[in-house]
Amino acid sequence: MKEIWRQIGSTASSNVGLAVLSFIIALGLWIAGHRDIERAIEVPVEFRNIPSDLMVLDNRVDYVVLRLSGPRTLVSTLDADDLKLPVDLYGSKSGSLSFPLGPSSFNIPRGVTVARITPPILHLRLDPVIKRELPVSIRLSGKPLAGYKIEETAVQPESISVRGPADEIRRMSLVETLPIDVEGSRSSIKRTVRLSTDGKPLSFMPEQVSVTITILEEDSIKDFKNVEIGARGASGDFVITPKSAQVRLFGPRRILDKLELGADQVYVDLDGLPPGEHSVHLKFDLPAEIKVAEQKPAHFKVKISKSHS
Repeated sequence: MKEIWRQIGSTASSNVGLAVLSFIIALGLWIAGHRDIERAIEVPVEFRNIPSDLMVLDNRVDYVVLRLSGPRTLVSTLDADDLKLPVDLYGSKSGSLSFPLGPSSFNIPRGVTVARITPPILHLRLDPVIKRELPVSIRLSGKPLAGYKIEETAVQPESISVRGPADEIRRMSLVETLPIDVEGSRSSIKRTVRLSTDGKPLSFMPEQVSVTITILEEDSIKDFKNVEIGARGASGDFVITPKSAQVRLFGPRRILDKLELGADQVYVDLDGLPPGEHSVHLKFDLPAEIKVAEQKPAHFKVKISKSHS
């Protein structure tokens, strides 16, 4: 073995040896480049001249798989778009159609062989197409922040033109938007959204609508029983009758849920009243958003016995 390598080295050291070695390398590269290989290519299907009143449905194939064999230099450089399969539907009628496929269906370079076509036959169905005006419904996802509610929703335009398979369109009563996420929202939302095909072969005009979702704080009513009555501005000894009240408040839930009532918030104002008996109204020290819906009793008796010197 060492003797062989010695001879190769000796040969390569001469000009003739270099020429021979270069020829051997070039020949090897040429043989490698022209060795046959196999390759699978996904070839796109292009439907042409589809009648305006029909659409392709059922078993529609967007690409076919070609298994090709031939010299590496040819097969390895093939591009799927160059082999695109055109399917001409000019003059077709509604119903089922079949298109057998063969090597002649594709623009295959000379020297390349088609070993297999999957699927070997294109099966299609052409269905009638209609247009119809349908109302738009807003699809919501999630809920607003606790204490807030969706007061109103609006969409413009309120109806759109839908184009699609006749049987499908006739079954539809509305078109929904893509889901709009309102999870945790506490302010109104206004945005442009696309319409949902729900996986069906539909087209819309227009393709988008403007949606407004009005979100407001959620109001509620809360009853407080046996609320102790306080007094402010008293200038002498006094007695309030009764000593407690029932109060119903109205306002945002987030505030009412945390609100507690007592003598500091519910009171009678005795400032400037002389000794004697008086009928007075309740006064309230409440957050600005909270309103008094009802109170019992409506009036309170206050008896002031003497003034402080």
